[in-house]
Amino acid sequence: MQRRGRIRWLFLPGEPNTESDEIGHGTCTISKIAGGFFGVAKGVNLVVVKLAPVNRLVEGSRIVAAWGAIARDIASTNMQGRAVVSVQMASEQSGSYIEKI
Repeated sequence: MQRRGRIRWLFLPGEPNTESDEIGHGTCTISKIAGGFFGVAKGVNLVVVKLAPVNRLVEGSRIVAAWGAIARDIASTNMQGRAVVSVQMASEQSGSYIEKI
């Protein structure tokens, strides 16, 4: 019997509380990690942190705030030494570039 993982969203103050991936980059990456058929860690529990771009950019201070939230979440859930953090960065512009190819 295959163990199924869970997905939990971690929202930062000031970020929209939407559980979606409009660009699709994070969804693609997660499918390679946790996909039911080909995923390398099928039973993983995922914590998703999403930073919405403002004027197509994510400020460095918001990225640092996200890392702080991730570290606090790892500590509060007792996952030190067992957590893997994967970072995907894409923009609306990267999607339009692919469409032009």
